[in-house]
Amino acid sequence: MDEARALLGEPFTITSGGPTRQASVARGLALVDGDRVIVHDGARPFVTPDLVRRVLAGLHEVDGAVTAIPLDDTVKRVDGDRVLHTVDRTQLWRVQTPQAFWTDKLRMVHRRAEADGIEATDDAALIETFGGTVRVIEGSRTNIKVTHPEDLAMAEQLARRLP
Repeated sequence: MDEARALLGEPFTITSGGPTRQASVARGLALVDGDRVIVHDGARPFVTPDLVRRVLAGLHEVDGAVTAIPLDDTVKRVDGDRVLHTVDRTQLWRVQTPQAFWTDKLRMVHRRAEADGIEATDDAALIETFGGTVRVIEGSRTNIKVTHPEDLAMAEQLARRLP
């Protein structure tokens, strides 16, 4: 907590999550009184202070900024077990957290999404849905998401190697 306070340079509050990711963010937004907000998944334990600083700096002249890395795998669109076609990956990025937003803009899109019954997989998608602009900031390949049991094993290996 002390390291987070030092990095952010302002106080912060922790609240319990909701039944969905979007509901959890909405609960947190209700407690924010600053003009900018960072949304980060606890499932990404290798976030760095530099990544947080860069995504915040990316808010210049846009509604949101996300960290992401370019896709380097071949992507196939499939139906059942049949490949339909190969997707062009040249403009595809894997989005991560942290993500940064202007607080008022994020509150507004959350209210609109709730009123319209829209659920999104991340907050940037809500900004996009309602016509906002989102900048991509190159993330880090070590900023992995721990979702599956094998991810935890990789995270443990990574934790032993990082300073």
